[in-house]
Amino acid sequence: MDTSDSVTVLFLCFLTLFSLTDCSTCQRNILEGDSLTFKLTDGPLKEDDKFTIKKDNKLLVRKRNIKQNERWILKNTSLELQHVKLSDSGNYTVDVFDGNGKNLKSYTETVCVYVKIPKPRVNVTCQDENVNFICEIEDTKDLSFSWYKNGKDFKNNTFKVLRNVETDKSKYTCTAENPVHNNTSDPVEAACLKPNVNNKIFGFDRGIMVGILAGGGAFILLVMIVLVTVACRSRKRHARQQQDKEKFGLYTIICSSPGDRNLNQTTRDQPTSPEIYNNVSAKEVAQVPCLTKSRSGNQKHALPPPLSIDEEEEQPKPLPQPRKKAQVRKCEGLL
Repeated sequence: MDTSDSVTVLFLCFLTLFSLTDCSTCQRNILEGDSLTFKLTDGPLKEDDKFTIKKDNKLLVRKRNIKQNERWILKNTSLELQHVKLSDSGNYTVDVFDGNGKNLKSYTETVCVYVKIPKPRVNVTCQDENVNFICEIEDTKDLSFSWYKNGKDFKNNTFKVLRNVETDKSKYTCTAENPVHNNTSDPVEAACLKPNVNNKIFGFDRGIMVGILAGGGAFILLVMIVLVTVACRSRKRHARQQQDKEKFGLYTIICSSPGDRNLNQTTRDQPTSPEIYNNVSAKEVAQVPCLTKSRSGNQKHALPPPLSIDEEEEQPKPLPQPRKKAQVRKCEGLL
């Protein structure tokens, strides 16, 4: 390519704001990560020969500072750029001079760097009795698509979406490609699942009925938990009240007056469980007024302990005695 053609290509690219995709052609298509080689001379490069490489009219590298950039490697007749990136896309100008400054070689070429295409995935959607295919891929920039039916080209379709495909058991694949790389999806079948009319319970959809039954079961379980909790609390409250009544009966026995025989007799007839005394603390007994008063008087007027039931039964009842006759004194005067 001569100098006039190179200038024309650069001018067209500048008109498109340096956009590589807007340039009609790319002289070099490189896959990201590969190496880009620029030819310098047809024969071996002499020691006093010089060269410069520009990208988009900006000096990129020259011979005297070639060792300062690790990505550039100078070989016998060429210069190699390793590990190409997407940002390396652009218009490169190569100029080679001899020791006298004579131009030995000069050319310009447009370089386009493309990414490696990931594996696409075919998404199937149903519409009435037909099937729509969508070739899904992460990045669709600079990509073209092709569809295959059972391994053969199908309808020469180059779009991402394939519409109105009749349902059958054929296998369809999608291929995404750019100028340097391509990748093909896994095969899918052009079939749609028909709705199951028997997939109902009591005339309702199975999913709805399962949700209703699950909700009802959860509600019943919640009600049972509430009822059990209320019953347990009620039982504890009743036991506490019964214990309070027994303690009140004990206080009545302790504080009864000595003259209240009927109350003592009734209390004797009703034996008191020792468990009641065990549940009464010393602090509670100290709070009884009658016991406190008794302790203040040093127990001088304490009543003798009442006889037990067995002692009362052992004592014999007194026998009736005959009435004694009164002695009559005789009056001597009368006789």
